[in-house]
Amino acid sequence: MIADYFRPSSVAEAVDLLTDPDSVRKPLGGGTYLSRHQDTEFGVVDLQDSGLDQIEVNNREVTAGAMVRLCDLLHHPDIHPEIKRAVKIDASENIRNAASIGGWLISSDGRSILSTVFLALDTALTWEPKGVSIRLGDWLPLRSQESPGVLMTSMIWSKQPHMTFEYVARTPKDRPILIVAVAQWKSGRTRVALGGYGHSAVIAMDGTEENGSDLAAQDAYFDAGDQWATAHYRRDVAAKLALRCLAKLHNYKESED
Repeated sequence: MIADYFRPSSVAEAVDLLTDPDSVRKPLGGGTYLSRHQDTEFGVVDLQDSGLDQIEVNNREVTAGAMVRLCDLLHHPDIHPEIKRAVKIDASENIRNAASIGGWLISSDGRSILSTVFLALDTALTWEPKGVSIRLGDWLPLRSQESPGVLMTSMIWSKQPHMTFEYVARTPKDRPILIVAVAQWKSGRTRVALGGYGHSAVIAMDGTEENGSDLAAQDAYFDAGDQWATAHYRRDVAAKLALRCLAKLHNYKESED
């Protein structure tokens, strides 16, 4: 139950409210997460006026505030088309208009395409206080155990890599049971992320070249069985989807040359 409501006008003010040792307060972004977690009494710190709803783009990277809505990603001209495709598959229009990307990363499970895509892009998160920077891949496995701070303020990912994803679902309206997202840098670095299973997406490979991407995908999902799919099925299809993603990336490169 929400006991107190605050609406700070800056990140600093929000951090002060969230670090008050005498109160239990939680950040409020789009509200899609807190609406499902009201078992205890707490105060909320509404971040609407904190200035965390901006997207900044330069020649090398994209920086998105944690309060950027999913719909804002769709409307921004410099957001990668595959990120936009992931948003459209992951979330309905109503959810896109409400959910923030910070809240989405905090609450999403392994079956989120968008989270899997951001993992493939080696996205970095910034947390306050102290401006701690942590890689999404380092944070996801530990997010339910400990936090780098009281407030996620931004996400940063590189514009350089080519990126694509493939997924499988039982029906077009079902959530994915397998996701493979691949990002490839000009240097040859290839990063393969897998979703569709468990509490969070995982990294199958992050290497200097693409060779072995299919085998790495198989190995990463060696024991990935649940009520929706067997581990054998996920391993077999993950390898195929990894190769399909790489083929798509090669086509993108050839079309640019």
